[in-house]
Amino acid sequence: MEKKYLKILVTGSISFDDIMDFPARFVDYFHPEKLHQINVSFVVNNLEKQIGGTATNIVHNLRLVTEKNINILAAVGKDGKDILNFFKKRKINTDGIIKDVKKYTSTGKVITDIKDNQIWGFYYGAGETAKKIKLEKYATRNSLLIISANHSEAFLNFQKEAIKQKVDYLYDPGMALTWINDKDLKMGVENCKFLVGNDYEIAMILKRTNYSIEKLKHYGLRIVTTLGEKGVVYESKKESYKINGYKVKKVVDPTGAGDAWRGGFVAGLAEEKNIKESLKQGNALASFAVEVYGTTNHCPSKKEIEKRTNML
Repeated sequence: MEKKYLKILVTGSISFDDIMDFPARFVDYFHPEKLHQINVSFVVNNLEKQIGGTATNIVHNLRLVTEKNINILAAVGKDGKDILNFFKKRKINTDGIIKDVKKYTSTGKVITDIKDNQIWGFYYGAGETAKKIKLEKYATRNSLLIISANHSEAFLNFQKEAIKQKVDYLYDPGMALTWINDKDLKMGVENCKFLVGNDYEIAMILKRTNYSIEKLKHYGLRIVTTLGEKGVVYESKKESYKINGYKVKKVVDPTGAGDAWRGGFVAGLAEEKNIKESLKQGNALASFAVEVYGTTNHCPSKKEIEKRTNML
């Protein structure tokens, strides 16, 4: 029987996102012999300005499914008023959000080509301030913590505190793989309850930690490898299986699909669904996310989410 989680704690970035579409393929504009000196300009044909960030995206999807207590532990800048109102309208507890009155809120800018390849630029700004948040003030023995992409110091602080306080956590180090050292990565992996990443990220984590899936399963970890539209693979000591993705008619914007999946999956755990049902719910939420621009603009009803979940 799965542990009963009464509170979900979400860490990660809170940001403003500029989402742009490039009506061609990136690969056609790179010279393979001149990659050491890149000077490329992509003229886009669509621009959307959104509220986003990993923590924002995850709590948005959590709230679409569950009424359980959700705390977001992150930081906004001097321009964060609209973001705080966004959370309050969705009944997300903002007591764990720090407001930095000197820096601007984290900002991400992404260009997506016609093959859904993406190029990101990200400014952390106020996100660094999240390192000052004390996990012990919010965590209980029945909490599940999500550790997702964040400023390096904030990310490592939550990881360290979760391990020290023996708080169950879902570890999502994918976007941190470009800066986290092997020692800290191994520590984060060894102590997590759930390890989540796409197939490339999981492969890199295994390579850098010198672990195998079998060894991680032996230690009691539950490993989830996301495969985009193909679904997810779940592996644990007790059971392993693949859950197919929901096939949408048209992918409008893949940005935030992974965060939507994480929100749907964790919401399932919070609502005491079994692992398989929670995985399916994650797939369903991800399918809604890719059908619209932006990472928090999809608002399906619980009935619509349940219908897609039951189809998987």
